[in-house]
Amino acid sequence: MIVVSNKIVNVIHQRKERLRREAEEKEAEKKKNNVWEAMKEIPNLEDHIRYKAVTLIHSLGMKDVFIDMSVGKRFG
Repeated sequence: MIVVSNKIVNVIHQRKERLRREAEEKEAEKKKNNVWEAMKEIPNLEDHIRYKAVTLIHSLGMKDVFIDMSVGKRFG
């Protein structure tokens, strides 16, 4: 009974660890590809220039760039 209980506890811990790792990897991937946030940090860059750059990036296949933009910014 104790051996079976220990195995169950180990499986639960392994699953939690795997889920934690997957969440961390997903967050790291999101930060790595967050072009919009990086562009907002550039001082004195006008919005219309940002939009042109994002449009070019999007046309090159980086469609995830729009995920973190507000709806208003997307329409810009």
